[in-house]
Amino acid sequence: MRWSSAVFLCEEAAKSIRRNGLMSLAALSTVTIALAVFGGSLFGLYRLHQFVAAQPTQFQIAVFLSVELPRSGVAEIERQVRGIPGVSDVSLVTKEAALAELCEQDRQRGTQVVAALAGANPLPDRLDVHVTAPERSPEVATALKDRRRFPGIECVRDERDVLETLLATSRLVRNVGGTVAILLFLATGVVIQNTLRLTVLARKNEIAVMRLVGAAPSFIRMPLILEGVFYGVAGGIIAAAVVQFAASQSSRYIGKFQTPIAQGLPPAPGVGTVFALLAASGLALGIVTSVLSVRRFLK
Repeated sequence: MRWSSAVFLCEEAAKSIRRNGLMSLAALSTVTIALAVFGGSLFGLYRLHQFVAAQPTQFQIAVFLSVELPRSGVAEIERQVRGIPGVSDVSLVTKEAALAELCEQDRQRGTQVVAALAGANPLPDRLDVHVTAPERSPEVATALKDRRRFPGIECVRDERDVLETLLATSRLVRNVGGTVAILLFLATGVVIQNTLRLTVLARKNEIAVMRLVGAAPSFIRMPLILEGVFYGVAGGIIAAAVVQFAASQSSRYIGKFQTPIAQGLPPAPGVGTVFALLAASGLALGIVTSVLSVRRFLK
């Protein structure tokens, strides 16, 4: 297609949109609402998946050492634990630091646990072990429980049942979320196709006249497809602005509450990502649905 022909077809599409102002506004509004619902649902599902998937990565294995173990022995065990395959990081919480944590808990809860100890510190040193992947936690915990290899380790708390539940939940959210996203995309496509079909149906007499005077099917089809592209892209951009505004307001509201859920939520997708995704979705749906809508009138 020559450049002059492309410009002419674009001008024809723009004239048609202006000439059918009310119908064009209705089509654009419907496409925008459909894409906003799709984008908002997809954004919410993705944020839920982000949060659930982040929980196992925050999981750590607590290793309690013998109270009688000297600090040199603690350092040696820490060095050996770092060498276990699957371990990404090890942090030492000394008995003094553990007692300070207990004091802070007493202050927040109004209890007197530390006072009841009468100056004694029966707490052991603790190693917080982080793994490279949550799935490797059982393997690392089994190695840490080997008393012949680590005689200085008194207890290993890995909460394996909790981890398995988190991993199963993560898989469930990913699979269900993916299925729902596909169904929403198809439903959005159906809504947009029906909307564009109405706009084409409103011009069936115009299309019939153009066919009678000998206009080529491609000449009739392209302006209508370009209209569908316009509705899809413009609707996607407006829908992205709506979704981004709603997401920013929700994040601002949740940020007021200093809860573990709010603090553990990973960063949201960037503004550019949201606009690019919905604009691309609108473009794809605009092309496909407009082609399907025009095809029946050009058989």
